[in-house]
Amino acid sequence: MAFTVFYTVQINEVATKIFEAAGGKAVVTKHFFDEAGYIEELKELKPEAILCRTEPITAAMMDAAGPNLKVIGKQGAGLDNIDIEAATARKIRVVYAPGQNAESVAEQAAFLMLACARRFKYVDTQFRSGNYKVRFGLTNTFELKGKTLGLVGCGRIGRMLATIAKCGFGMNVIGYDPFLKQDQLGDLITLVAEQDDVFKQADFVSLHTPLTPETEHSIGMRQFKMMKPTASLINASRGEVVNEAELIEAMQQNVINCAGLDVTEKEPLPMDSPLYTLDNVILTPHTAASTEQSVLRCCETVADDICAVINGQDAKFAANKF
Repeated sequence: MAFTVFYTVQINEVATKIFEAAGGKAVVTKHFFDEAGYIEELKELKPEAILCRTEPITAAMMDAAGPNLKVIGKQGAGLDNIDIEAATARKIRVVYAPGQNAESVAEQAAFLMLACARRFKYVDTQFRSGNYKVRFGLTNTFELKGKTLGLVGCGRIGRMLATIAKCGFGMNVIGYDPFLKQDQLGDLITLVAEQDDVFKQADFVSLHTPLTPETEHSIGMRQFKMMKPTASLINASRGEVVNEAELIEAMQQNVINCAGLDVTEKEPLPMDSPLYTLDNVILTPHTAASTEQSVLRCCETVADDICAVINGQDAKFAANKF
């Protein structure tokens, strides 16, 4: 059966080859994070499938694609960019790749933690400006051994990061997760009773929670003021979990030592954001899952499920039911 898959961003060729082998073709958008542009393209293409990464997939886009649209695929695990309720109402299957990028995201969080511990942005900027002597006057740089990593969310990625931190760096690991009990974590992570305890006790707080109405803007100045002034915040989950305006204020006032961010409240991050200019903030452009291995696993998983749905078969990883 011939079919068309609309890519809202360039997707790895492994997915394209899977579609071509099944009789389909991929069409890459001429736009990026532009709903109006997507809608015009979808009206023209009338594709059977949409494949996205973090770009918003809205009800208006689904309607523009028309009745041919059978499935929406996400190259990744987080589904907050897709209007699943709208998809379900229209009998459009949503498929994704849970767990396939977990190792890469955990490693990125560890990288950001190391970068914060060594004040990488500040040192790099000073060195590139000709200040080789920056190495002699550094303060608030730390070895990780013996420090405490605090996890907000102890799911798959949190546990992988805990293993890296504890077994690799010799860190203590505490965590808060209302859905888990201590016997499920063994001695890898010590659960604390309240989320606030993580912020009060940890030297590095790493966020690993999904974006939901309950978690949106749940981390802000109140939490930053609980943290040690030498502590750092790591976020490789979703930018909207953090109140970004309050984070910027906290970093400008040196309430905490450093922040390592792979995600931001608006993506792409607007070029006028103060985050770009702060030397106590390390930024990466949502690249935590962008390793070769992670991309291949995610693309293969979601492309196989898209083909299955188009052929009237069950998806291995479906995010909605109807």
